[in-house]
Amino acid sequence: PPIPIAPPQLTAVGATYLWIQLNANSINGDGPIIEKEVEYRTLQPVDKPNHKIGHLDPDTEYEISVLLTRPNEGGTGAPGPPLRARTKCA
Repeated sequence: PPIPIAPPQLTAVGATYLWIQLNANSINGDGPIIEKEVEYRTLQPVDKPNHKIGHLDPDTEYEISVLLTRPNEGGTGAPGPPLRARTKCA
């Protein structure tokens, strides 16, 4: 299954949100990729290369990874390298 090689990139930070770029084009394993998910507390399906994670706690560090899925059974790979990012103070 596909696994991202690089962690997501942080593109913007607020007190209750983080904007990330998934970096899901550079992978180990086989594609094609049919689904992308962002893992931080729960899995969130995403359909764009950039994703806003909202409703976060201010001044809190989060660890964010991307999971990729290819077609057919057993197609979801392990989480890619994590991004550690902290929201701003309220």
